[in-house]
Amino acid sequence: MKKILIILVIMLLSLPAMSKTLTGGVVYTVESARKAAFEGIEYEISMEPFKKYLKDPGYISPAKKDGGRPKVSRRGRYVTFFSDGYYSVFYKDEINYSYFYDNEGNLEFIGVKSKNSKTYPILGKKYDTNGKLTRVFFDVSRDESFVYSPDKKLLGHWIGEKYYNANGENKYIRKFNY
Repeated sequence: MKKILIILVIMLLSLPAMSKTLTGGVVYTVESARKAAFEGIEYEISMEPFKKYLKDPGYISPAKKDGGRPKVSRRGRYVTFFSDGYYSVFYKDEINYSYFYDNEGNLEFIGVKSKNSKTYPILGKKYDTNGKLTRVFFDVSRDESFVYSPDKKLLGHWIGEKYYNANGENKYIRKFNY
């Protein structure tokens, strides 16, 4: 009887260790994502803190040929080049901000992420050089994102590698994660 009681106690104590924790996620619709994305949004920001980025401090020289990449420094920052000659920069010590430049090193847009976490959702905003909001990106998971205009109109919805426009038409394929 004593052996059975000991075995029963051991089994009861080990049950929590053998259990599986269930995790759930939030499912977003276009409307619920829109509501969450625009909650407390800043439609305009001060450009004063970004004055030093109006010309890329790491810009060295223009591309040697049409469609080529301009020469820019990568020291202390990450640089991504786009097919149209434009490029983006974010600094390793300021990963919530990204700067989008033309091929002459002139600032076109500033990207602002809500946080540098890998937990979702993540809110991203894009501002022009006057500090006006131009786009709102709402990443609800690694594989799903919504893009809105400042007047809250849906511009697109990424699901995995597929992009759907506001009419639900699949138009583009994502070439890289942002």
